[in-house]
Amino acid sequence: MRLLDLACYLCYNAKAFLVFQLQGGAQLELRHPLRLNVGFLLNESIGYSRNVEYNVDSIQLSEDLKVDTLQGSLTLTRISMGVLVEGELQGKLSLECVRCLKAYDQYLTGSFEDLFFYPASRAEDPLLAIPETAILDLTPVLREYLLLDIPIQPLCRPECKGLCPICGELISDNKCDHHEAEIDPRFEVLKTLLTKS
Repeated sequence: MRLLDLACYLCYNAKAFLVFQLQGGAQLELRHPLRLNVGFLLNESIGYSRNVEYNVDSIQLSEDLKVDTLQGSLTLTRISMGVLVEGELQGKLSLECVRCLKAYDQYLTGSFEDLFFYPASRAEDPLLAIPETAILDLTPVLREYLLLDIPIQPLCRPECKGLCPICGELISDNKCDHHEAEIDPRFEVLKTLLTKS
């Protein structure tokens, strides 16, 4: 029990204690900011709520997604079917611009308005179930929201002109003097159509 006290965790039932103490039990990191012990909330009356503030420098949501500067707040409310989680979390992800191929920081937002069911047998989706241990893991849900918020064509800025197709330099840096690509002489006549309109 001392291990749990040191990690600032309280266990509200025997199963929660066993999950952390037994070898081969669930491999939960005790201080992971998105794994919340909601046992106290499940023992409160309907309508009771608690706010959780986030300001995390960096967090690994999965093998393929690491987010920097995770900020925001969530409100957890006890309702008859479990716990309602509402709020918004915003994080920063490094992406590559599809036009100029430079790395840039893209801000992603995950908006929560989810009901997590307790007991878990009520939930149709296992991600929306609170296990008997009363440890609510928001990691997979937040991962889905942030992945959905990644733009299909990431741009460092809307006015990015990209790379010159001839020399490969950035057009916006004025290092490239190929303002217009050479036009095939067979299509030269089509250029007059642009000037007439």
